Amino acid sequence: LDELQAAFLRVKLQRLDEWNARRQRLAALYFAQLSAVSSQLTIPHVPDWAEPVWHLFVVRHPRRDALQRHLNAAGIGTLIHYPIPPHRSGAYQEMARQTFPLAEECAATVLSLPIGPHLTQEQVEHVATCLKRSMRDGFIS
Repeated sequence: LDELQAAFLRVKLQRLDEWNARRQRLAALYFAQLSAVSSQLTIPHVPDWAEPVWHLFVVRHPRRDALQRHLNAAGIGTLIHYPIPPHRSGAYQEMARQTFPLAEECAATVLSLPIGPHLTQEQVEHVATCLKRSMRDGFIS
């Protein structure tokens, strides 16, 4: 960490609590909006004791790539943060021939929706509306 990066982080740290609270409100909005399609789209599970700050909002869908293309066509950027399961990456070559079904399923189905303190409530509602429409209209099933 050089001095310039430290200076930027020092300024940003002053807003960290505010940004975390903003992401928590946006995540709550996603939960409220997406609960109607939770039988088709796996939304995050949060234990009662947890208080996440939502650096990422990751959903799962069996046709993740089609869903991502549909959202992209609607102007909604999404990310696939971990497209390769750890045992298939170079870091764990000794495990490459083993199977880890859950890791492989996650790598094939996870999709990170937009979330961050820069987003507005309207933008998150737009993402949720596009997701719900894609499920309802059969674009993704």
